[in-house]
Amino acid sequence: MAPWIAYGTLMLAACILHQFAALALVVHAFVVPDYARRAWAYTALLVAAGVAPLAALGMAQSRQVAWIESVTGSEYQRFAILASFAMVLSYFASSGNAGKVSPEAPFSLRAIALPLFILPTALLMLISLYKPFYVERYVLYGLVGLALLLGAALDRMPELSPKLRVTGVIVVALAIALLIPESLKLRAPESRSDNVTDLAVVLSREYTPGDGILYLSVKRRAWSLAYPSVNRGMFDLAQEFTPEASHDLYGTELPSPQIRARMRSSARIIVVAEPKGIHVGSGGTERMKERVLAEYFTRALTIQVDGAQVMIYEPRTTATAAELAVSQE
Repeated sequence: MAPWIAYGTLMLAACILHQFAALALVVHAFVVPDYARRAWAYTALLVAAGVAPLAALGMAQSRQVAWIESVTGSEYQRFAILASFAMVLSYFASSGNAGKVSPEAPFSLRAIALPLFILPTALLMLISLYKPFYVERYVLYGLVGLALLLGAALDRMPELSPKLRVTGVIVVALAIALLIPESLKLRAPESRSDNVTDLAVVLSREYTPGDGILYLSVKRRAWSLAYPSVNRGMFDLAQEFTPEASHDLYGTELPSPQIRARMRSSARIIVVAEPKGIHVGSGGTERMKERVLAEYFTRALTIQVDGAQVMIYEPRTTATAAELAVSQE
């Protein structure tokens, strides 16, 4: 009984800290021995019941992760390649000391390592077909399974024939070669989808009293939450209610006619948008903003930061007058 209490407490704590840790319960379902299935099932049900209120609250606040996009083809491809390598590594770890069940352990290392790597990611990708939730770091714990398979395969190398040994070394080396660049990339500042610190610096430098801030997509207003002191004194042309008042990351925007009127009356507009070629929102309000900017304003300056761009727009009449003055000199 004590081991199951410890297991249930640990899993409940993990699920409370990170709800997608519940996917590990599915992994354990594939591994737990037949004689322990009943005890495991009761424990898993208690864990699920304990985390259910938090999960319900999380679903009610699901707009907080509305920024997550659908799984891309490259993400599917990368996972398929790594899963294939994991299966090959599992073969090399399928016998010898790595594949044997010791008297002290009810299952082999391979039996837990392969599902631990594949199932959480695969399940989250399947869930994301209904509602996008997949972010690699949400199931990062699955990499422990791949690390275990790599270690088990290396441990078994001395037992293999020379030909299999060479093949095994190549497979392990390729798996490591795939993982290291991605691991280093994830730890670099450039890997972040956006750099809100640089964005805040640019906005505080460029904004002057009388300017209007315009988030081209409502979702990009979430960037303002990182440095509220910087954005607090800025006039947001489209905002009706702040993110805090709206209880989400984006706030509530004014109706399109009011946004249009505010834009037309602005002496200068600082537009915050995603990088060129990336479109998060393409609704009627976003198209209206772009149309007003194109018809009545001229872009005077564009500043690129990681994951975003800041564009300074001036009224077209002012820009035209400036151009005429230059041409007359």
